[in-house]
This record gives sequence, structure tokens and C-alpha cells, in this order.
Amino acid sequence: MAKRSAALNVIRKALVSASSQTSQGYPLQAVGALTSKPYAFKTRSWELKSTESIDIFDGVGSNIRIDTRGSEIMRVLPRLNEDVNEEWISDKSRFSYDGLKRQRLNTPMVRDGDGNLIPVQWERARIFLKNALIAHHLDNPDGFESHAVIGPYVDSNAALELRSQFYRWFPNGQIHVQEQPRNIPTDFRHAYIHNTPLPDLEQADVALVIGADPRKEAPLLNARLRKASLYGGLVTGVVGCNVNLTFPAQHLGNNISTLAEIAQASHPFAHTLAAAQRPVVIVSNRALQRVDGNTIFKLAEDVVRNCDGVKDDWDAFCVLHQGANTVGNLDIGFEDKYSGLRALDAGSWSATKVLFLLGADDIDNIDVPNDCFVVYQGHHGDRGASIANLVLPGAAYTEKDSTYVNTEGRVQKSKLAFFPPGLAKDDAQVLRDLLGAEEELESVRTALQSPGLEVLAPHLLETNYVRKADRVLGTDSVLPAGGLQASNAPFQAPVDNFYMTDPITRSSKTMAKCTRVRDKSNFA
Repeated sequence: MAKRSAALNVIRKALVSASSQTSQGYPLQAVGALTSKPYAFKTRSWELKSTESIDIFDGVGSNIRIDTRGSEIMRVLPRLNEDVNEEWISDKSRFSYDGLKRQRLNTPMVRDGDGNLIPVQWERARIFLKNALIAHHLDNPDGFESHAVIGPYVDSNAALELRSQFYRWFPNGQIHVQEQPRNIPTDFRHAYIHNTPLPDLEQADVALVIGADPRKEAPLLNARLRKASLYGGLVTGVVGCNVNLTFPAQHLGNNISTLAEIAQASHPFAHTLAAAQRPVVIVSNRALQRVDGNTIFKLAEDVVRNCDGVKDDWDAFCVLHQGANTVGNLDIGFEDKYSGLRALDAGSWSATKVLFLLGADDIDNIDVPNDCFVVYQGHHGDRGASIANLVLPGAAYTEKDSTYVNTEGRVQKSKLAFFPPGLAKDDAQVLRDLLGAEEELESVRTALQSPGLEVLAPHLLETNYVRKADRVLGTDSVLPAGGLQASNAPFQAPVDNFYMTDPITRSSKTMAKCTRVRDKSNFA
């Protein structure tokens, strides 16, 4: 007993010592088995069917195991992958699955003359859609404005099918990736991915975080930075909101002028970066969506160049995405006149006649004319469905086999754990059935076929693969010289509420309870 007591004292001192480095001391207490409250006493382990899949609630794409009984998820557990999430997942990934049972779209709906959404069968929805599109073509023989918006959680298969069908119906239409950075050329892959592999973050010695909050945007990435701080002495500077990263970080400022000083080597932290062997510059995609996002991008590039952050075995420039498949959709490629829809000018689409929202809910300031025909396709009755004339039920990430690309460019596959509820179907299948060609002739189908992944993005055909973003221009900027404007507006927090960031988590009772506890206890 004496030996056991001595061992416990050693462990207690070690834990408190490690915790004190983050100014948070936690007493060691004897507890029982750590069990999941939502799962406790609900089922037996031998009644479960396990499916290996991936998580879509942030840009990391954590590997998970989905345990189901029938058509209900009983628990979500982490799956070991040392290159992505090691053996951890965030609380949101683990406990928000109850949102898949609430506010679900399980049947097509059309809006009647009184403004009510009426449930219909798929055939009637198809006729309703085709008639509306034909009517617009007849009323506007010279053409009309049409747009499609791809949300941040849409898989590459559905995005590719939308690209094929939308351009067939609207050759002059425009498709927009909702989370695409503003005015940033996407021809060069290194300009929009997290170039430093996630495991290599633990080797970084200096990090500059620009307009980001890794703890809320990507908790597993933040855990890598915390390990680098605790065990490698990582020095971190933050330009943006003064956030709690759970490890020591210097708050350098909250506006672009501070970033400009670092880029011009007139700020003290610039010398710290210049002396680093493994620097990392992490800029949030939300910061790049600002009106002056191209200026932020250019300054971040200058910082990387000045600290010699691009070497044969190291690339310090990192864009942190929140969307589960923003990188995958940018890899496919879409010409986008209105980049960064969170800053969309409300008058830009005043002449729009057709608007297709594919999993796009969180669009700010969008305003379309009364005669615009709005189609929403998704799996939850969220903000996008509230403005739609036609609602098409799709499948959630647990209900389909699909492809996602995380923030570092890693290609991963989700697996079908159970079938979608009611009449809901896989998004790609819905698009083929409703907008596809009616002719059965093989020659006609071949003529209408658009380029596939093997042409547009062949690397997406390989699973668990990261295609290195070769820098064709070396460390030169991908932006044209001159004409950059900076705003005096301070950086805003990229995430307001970690527990509610998408339609699934907004429908979760567990996440709603977490939000109430957060507000009441005022923890951030």
C-alpha cells in the first residue's frame, strides 16, 4: 500500500505540474469508469453494428467509428489514425449525433400559393422543377441569371454531379463554393490548403495564427499545437481576437496593421519568426473571406517568405478551413465571380431567376427577387429550406458513401452506416434523377456527360492520400502586384458558438444543452 501511495503522489505531482504550464491546475480525484451519458444503459455492445467513417464537423476530418442499432446511432467513437486525429475526437463529433434524428427532411416539398410547403412524391417534385425551369427559359429566350451555391459539408461526388447537371441546364450559370476565400486564385493548390501536415505541427518551433481560433475551428489541430508548446517549446503569436488556446500565446494585435508590421519585419515578433527553423503561419479561411481577404493573403505570404518558411521538406503556409470538404470542392474547380459568400453584397443577385442551394444554409445577406425560383437540397430543415420553393431531401454523412478532402488536402471516404429516412436519397442520385437526361439512348447520355474526377481532380480517386501542393512559382505570390486595399476593421471571432455550427449540431439537444451550460457558466 505504501508503494501504491507513493506512486499516486508522483503521478499527482506530474499532472499538476503539466497543468500549471497552462495556468490551469486540476486536482486528481478518484473516479469510477468514464462512461458516455447519452449511451449509458441504452443497448448492449453485441447488438451494435460498427461502421468505419469520418467526421465532417470541422476541416480535420477525424476518423470515427459509428455504432448503430437498426437505423439509429447509439454512439460515435474515435478511430485510430496517427496522421489525422491520432485517437481523439472533439465533444461535438462525439455527442452531436442526436441531431440526425431531428428536423430531418424526409420527403420532397413544394411551396404552394399560400406560402406553405406541401409534401409530394419524387415524380411530382421532378415535374414541378422541370416546369419551372422550362417556364423561365420560355419567358427569357435571351437567357437569364442563374446561380448555384455549394455548402461546406457537401461531398465531392454531389458537387461533381451538380457541376454536370447545372451547366447542362444553364451553360452561362455560375456555381459558387460557399467557403471559397475572397479573390484568392485557386489555380495553385498551395494557396488554399494547410501545407504543413498535421503530425508535423508538433515539430514547429514558432507559430503565427492570423484571424483564427484553432481551439474552436479545429480542436484536434489545436491539440497538436499544444503538444508542440508543452514538449517542444513552441512560441505562438496571435493576430486577431485574444483567444484561449489552452497553451501560452502572445496576443500581438487585432487588425491588419499589426500583420503588415510583421510582414515588413518592423514588429518584434518578425525577428522571432526569422530565427525559427520550423515556422508555421496559420490563417483562417474566415479571415480570407473578408473584403480585404486578398490583402491578408498577400501579407501572410510575405511573412512566410521573410522567415524562409518554404523549404524542400517544409512549407509554413497553412490555410485552416472549417468546412469538411471545402478543399475538395476547390480541387474540382469552379469559376466564381462572387467569392466568399459571407460578405456577399445583397444587391449582387437582384436579377437572379434560378438559385440552387446544395447544402448551403449559412449565407449572410442573401436577397433574391420574388420571382426567383429557389431550390434547396439538404438533409435538415434549416435556413436554406425556409426560403426555398422546392425542397429536396438528401442524405447526411452517415447515410452515404462519399469523398471528402480535409484542410491539409487528405482524401478520405465516408461510409454508409444506415439508409436515409423516408424518401430521402443520396445527393448525387437526387441530382441525376431530377435534372438528368430523359433519353435512354446511350449515345445521347455519352454526349451529355461532363468531365469526371479522373479529369478534373484525379487525386480524389485515391483514399487516405495527400497530394503535395507543388509550388510552381516557388515562394512568389499568386496574386497580381498592386491594387491591394486594407480595412481598418478588426478581426472577428471565426466561431461564435463551437457547439452549433451547422444544421446537424443546431438540431442536437445535447449541443443545445452544452450551449446553455456555456452561457450560464461563461466558459469559452
